[in-house]
Amino acid sequence: MSVPPVLFEQATLVRKERGEHTMKIPHHPRSSARRRAPALLLAALAVVAVTGCSSSSSSSTPKAAATTPPASAPVGAPSAGTSATGSAAASASTGTSVTVTEKEYSITPSQTQLAPGTYTFVAENTGTVVHALEIAGPGVSATRTDSIPPGQQAKLTVTLQPGSYELWCPIDSHKALGMDTHIQVAGSSS
Repeated sequence: MSVPPVLFEQATLVRKERGEHTMKIPHHPRSSARRRAPALLLAALAVVAVTGCSSSSSSSTPKAAATTPPASAPVGAPSAGTSATGSAAASASTGTSVTVTEKEYSITPSQTQLAPGTYTFVAENTGTVVHALEIAGPGVSATRTDSIPPGQQAKLTVTLQPGSYELWCPIDSHKALGMDTHIQVAGSSS
């Protein structure tokens, strides 16, 4: 049985006052590790708090995505730092703007019923941790923005066809925590 250091020191003082002989017993080697554990835990939590819940790096400047993919990537293929489009026509136009508000842990588009056509989704991070926006559906396969720091925004331009599209935050487990929604595209393009 291990005696807590404080009780051990108090018992030693009582024995000294009584004139009893005391023998100093060295502390177990793990006792200092146990005292350091809370400090290490606090340091680890501080690192997590500073880095947010992002699994990728971000800067303090907004990373608004470009509206055209690089020449080496096929149209519709997302790449880091750019937005992808569902068709070549989308690269020539920014399309109708749809605001998507992201915060812990919800995602809210300004419109959920759309007509076919080109749209620019403006993802606004009103939360306190890093988020991003990813879209998938007919003609759009998992197209996403770069990481969006708190208080910043990023744009993603896609061409939508009739059908259902999923919008979510791909950062860590944000989707599972509720940052997932759907929009519907119905009718024919004009």
